[in-house]
Amino acid sequence: MKRLVLVGGGHAHIEVLRDLAARPAEGIAVTLVTPFPRMVYTGMLPGHIAGHYALEECSVDLAALAKAARAQLRLTRASLVSPDARQVVLADGQVVDYDVLSIDAGSQPLVGDARGVAEHAYVVRPVERLLQGWNEVYARAVRGRINSITVVGAGAGGIELALAINHRLRSTLEPPHPKVSLISDAAGLALPVGARWRLRRRLRRAAIDSHVGAAVAEVGAGYLRLASGIEFATEATFWVTGAAAPGWIAESGLATDDKGFLLVDAQLRSRSHPEIFGAGDCVSNPDRPHPRAGVFAVKAAPVLAANLRAALQGAPLTRFKPQRRFLALISTGERHAVGVWNGFAWQGRWAWRWKDRIDRRFVARYRVG
Repeated sequence: MKRLVLVGGGHAHIEVLRDLAARPAEGIAVTLVTPFPRMVYTGMLPGHIAGHYALEECSVDLAALAKAARAQLRLTRASLVSPDARQVVLADGQVVDYDVLSIDAGSQPLVGDARGVAEHAYVVRPVERLLQGWNEVYARAVRGRINSITVVGAGAGGIELALAINHRLRSTLEPPHPKVSLISDAAGLALPVGARWRLRRRLRRAAIDSHVGAAVAEVGAGYLRLASGIEFATEATFWVTGAAAPGWIAESGLATDDKGFLLVDAQLRSRSHPEIFGAGDCVSNPDRPHPRAGVFAVKAAPVLAANLRAALQGAPLTRFKPQRRFLALISTGERHAVGVWNGFAWQGRWAWRWKDRIDRRFVARYRVG
């Protein structure tokens, strides 16, 4: 009996599980290691916060999917890999043996030198922690105990979250509404000019103050201080900055890039340990670099599923070729979105309806029963 261990319940591994459920593999024992029994689809998360989706509409039931794939579910985190022994050490102290290991563990927030983030900010990863934080903040806002909310990070994710929060507060609460602000140390948004212009216009229309080029030095209880010394009062801070690698990958002795992300080849295989594979935000392939966007994990997923089977059976592997261009649809709080493709940008309610169809179809693919 060959042992396949899947660490993480991300966008790539749900496809591996779906594939195993659709085409059961004899002689393979599968274990899924993930701390949560569901995967909240990040593409629909701003829509949930804005009030457009119930949480069930944008979640994949990992427990049901694992059961359909005849996989054992371990609700905990990986804390280390021992590649020589071919074992994964779990956060609950248990050990899982593997013949082939796949890592789709996502990333963690990039904090840098800022102080107080872990103690006083709601971080975007893991998503479950963000949701818990949002529920707490919204409950306080309903009771009139929130005057200002700050989102740190002016990438697409930060903009979506700021606009979603603002829309939910203004569409469900009586005035005066909490003030939402957006802060980033980036010189500008990492998007084409047309998309930046449209998103900044949406921020202005929503009366969201945007402070770009401002590095955060400290997050405290009720305040946020910039590196320049300027201090803002804020009752809630959401941290939506770039991605950092899970520390245990490098600590396990696996080959990583200079930022600690798992180095993989064109077959999504570890460059130091051929029995280990990876996909999603936790991996890096400098020969085929691409942004850390969920679309690449989704596109890599079928290749990963095929290669895990092939590795267990001793068959040839398939190459993953990331697309050079990808569609981005950025929600803007209301049922409206800004679209980006190959440097071009557009916007409208029709773009939101397009995004809504794509997102609902994706989640429906992984419904069981």
